[in-house]
Amino acid sequence: MALHSEEIPPRTGAEDGRGSQKGPRRSLSRTIARTVMLATAGVAIACVVLFAVAFYYAVDARAAGDLESECEAFASVLDGKGGDRQTTLALLRHDAAVVPADTRVTLIGEDGAVLFDNRADAAVLDNHAMRPEVIQAMETGEGRSGRYSETLQKETLYHCIRLQEGSILRLAVTQASVWGVLQSLIVPYVFVLLAAVLAALAAAWAISRKIASEFSAVDLDRPLENEAPQELVPLLDRLEAQKKSIDAQAAERRRFTANVSHELKTPLTVISGYAEIIDRGIARPEDVQRFVGLIHDEAQRMKTLVDELLTLSRLDDAQDPAESMALDMCQDVSLFKAARSVAGRLEPSAARRCVTLHVNAPDDEVSDILVKGNARMLEEMMRNLVENAIRYNVEGGSVTVSVSRDRRGAPMMRVADTGVGIPPNLREKVFERFFCVDESRSKETGGTGLGLAIVKHAAQLHGATVRVYGNDPRGSVFEVTFPLA
Repeated sequence: MALHSEEIPPRTGAEDGRGSQKGPRRSLSRTIARTVMLATAGVAIACVVLFAVAFYYAVDARAAGDLESECEAFASVLDGKGGDRQTTLALLRHDAAVVPADTRVTLIGEDGAVLFDNRADAAVLDNHAMRPEVIQAMETGEGRSGRYSETLQKETLYHCIRLQEGSILRLAVTQASVWGVLQSLIVPYVFVLLAAVLAALAAAWAISRKIASEFSAVDLDRPLENEAPQELVPLLDRLEAQKKSIDAQAAERRRFTANVSHELKTPLTVISGYAEIIDRGIARPEDVQRFVGLIHDEAQRMKTLVDELLTLSRLDDAQDPAESMALDMCQDVSLFKAARSVAGRLEPSAARRCVTLHVNAPDDEVSDILVKGNARMLEEMMRNLVENAIRYNVEGGSVTVSVSRDRRGAPMMRVADTGVGIPPNLREKVFERFFCVDESRSKETGGTGLGLAIVKHAAQLHGATVRVYGNDPRGSVFEVTFPLA
């Protein structure tokens, strides 16, 4: 047995023309410009910081290397001119040409006592035996370190060499010279940063203008025919899909308007015609009562049509979350009790058409099969399914309403009839508004073509799925499966 399932997509507020009100629209150009500018500024700042750090360590390493070379050269001079400690001290104290300019020179004895310092009084200085660079020089002949100098009150680089006569020659330079180099580059850094920001602004403006022109050039009527950049293809695909959806909805609305006009015109024509005959007095007395009955029947048919249109309108509105708040969708509805109630109301109609109506409960627990939803809407859905099964049945046929659970335990309702059936190629269309498998039979039985559309929308409102397939040996089966609680 072939099955057909129709999934019912929700309607959005935009489709109803009731799209939510948005705030002020953002400018794409400004957004792009801001993004590019911030990104460029961030990269520029990061580059400047990284360059400054790298430059600092490079200059610091260069300063340490220069200090080492200077210390080695000075030690060679002292060892070459003297050889003993007194000569070394005399050279340091009296020959200014020997002492390097802008460099602190300290001579330290083997016991750590300061013998000479060109920047401080050696007599008041602490013993330097525990200085890291001095300890290293005592052990290996050469030592270096960098630390804060209490004497100079600055971060200082030190380099020591042990002289031939046993004392330690130490040279020191402050790291202020390194910072001085960096400070001298601050102004160029600022200019580079400003230039980068200005370049970013110009680039952002050019990029945003180009992107805006690409968007402006898009032909919204034929999105896929545009020669657009690859990045716009996903957007164009969505526009194409949306355009098709809008066109389909517009065509459906035109079809709906035409169908409503046609369906209302027929009873109005009958009512107007018979009323005119009676009004002019040209009807025979014995026909007047019959004409009044026909007018009443057509008025009832028109009332039914209007009522079903209003029901559809309410169901359409219920798809909008803002409108659905007005419906109580949290009622616990017993499917079995609802089916029994609907069957009781339609029993006279079934009897008039010589159709047997059954409501089956597979076990005693079926009365406890509950679904969350709106009781009135669920009964309206059941009524349309059962009424449709009665209307399109044959004399002596039957309609069976069953309530059960599927394999997953989800609530399920099934309406099976032994009527004329629905051709497989038309099962996809039976839920469309005003669609009738047999137009002439629909007119004879009072159908409007809206019943199954109401079923579809009511099921959708409750998160249910509707399937229709052929009954064996004849007729149709409509199956509504509700979501698991």
